[in-house]
Amino acid sequence: MEDPRENILFHHQEFIRWARSLESLPKEEWLRPIEEGKWSIAEIVGHLGPWDDFVMNKRLPFLGTGDPLPTAPDPQMLNEQSAAKARTSNQTAVIRQFILTREKLIESLKEIPAESWEQTLKPGSKEITLIKYLEGLAEHDLHHKREVDRAIEKRNAGI
Repeated sequence: MEDPRENILFHHQEFIRWARSLESLPKEEWLRPIEEGKWSIAEIVGHLGPWDDFVMNKRLPFLGTGDPLPTAPDPQMLNEQSAAKARTSNQTAVIRQFILTREKLIESLKEIPAESWEQTLKPGSKEITLIKYLEGLAEHDLHHKREVDRAIEKRNAGI
């Protein structure tokens, strides 16, 4: 049987490799919306780090304490602030900041004992195990990766 912890850690390492590959994108492609009415690659990458910070600082430290979890920030506000910052920041700096934050998240996850990955978090009124929570975040990453990869493929094909 596969170890879900190893799957999560592997996902994060692979996602870092993918993000690093975006450093070679031309600036105009980095800043162009992936589709009409959608974010640019810059904005997509730029919004990921703040959520990793949130998980490290407002979720993981509360694991096993029984304490209520801090309220999550307003997603729309956090995403918009992060996107705005990414639009006006250097491409390499945005990518490297994301990678640095994701590497810290990986280190934080490695410190969690195996048995704690099945512990329950209580964000709001729902309950979810840490592993299910992290799998949901990984799925969010993959959703954005698919969007970005599709946009790059279309542009490379001249569509």
